[in-house]
Amino acid sequence: MKSPVILCAAVVFGAFGVFTAIVACLQFTRLEVPSAIVALGATLFCLGFVVPAFKTFPGRVRPRVQPDSEGTTFRPDRGVEIPIQVGMAGALVSSVLLLVLLPTGRLAIPVPPNMRYALPFTASFLVAGIAPMLWRNVRRGSMSYLRMTVQGMEFAQGWRPRGADWASVKDIASEGPNQKAQTPGAIVFVLNDGTVLTFTASAYTPDGSALRDLARYYWQYPESRDELTDDRVRARLMAALR
Repeated sequence: MKSPVILCAAVVFGAFGVFTAIVACLQFTRLEVPSAIVALGATLFCLGFVVPAFKTFPGRVRPRVQPDSEGTTFRPDRGVEIPIQVGMAGALVSSVLLLVLLPTGRLAIPVPPNMRYALPFTASFLVAGIAPMLWRNVRRGSMSYLRMTVQGMEFAQGWRPRGADWASVKDIASEGPNQKAQTPGAIVFVLNDGTVLTFTASAYTPDGSALRDLARYYWQYPESRDELTDDRVRARLMAALR
């Protein structure tokens, strides 16, 4: 079911992106630059969803692997992350300009009367949500990450990092205990105390399976965890992706 949903979403966002791109071009030709930027921001927002689909749908994603002396940090495929980040930035700029131009009557793009109140509300919601997320991503270095060390693992995909020592992990699977619906691309860490930590890795490897298998390998074989401090972890992961 996931593939048709991704394709349908890509088609919808792609069509709207083409429309807003045409609007942006028209506004630029009329020298209505602020209004053109509003439309351009909407185009970037749409492309931020469409472009990653061409990476994740055919299963061509590859993570960024960054080993150091203590462990290895895995970050999303640049072909997925960069368009999403640019799309979020475009939506932020577009929303801020919309909040300035629409109330002052300076927006050159026609707006239906029934949307004159809905648009500012939506723009305010986007600004309040996207601005802190972009700031968080800049500070973190990416939208999310998974880090494995000799001692344990840590990941961040929301506001707070989660993690555990390897000794505290009871199982690593694709779905949690008694879970009714599987999360696509999930790496589920089940801890000894019953806590379930779920990390979504579909932007790292196809369906997250190779990265999940890698985490499971280092959990099961402590003697191999020294690989996490050099390029051997990269070689092992790339071999699994061939």
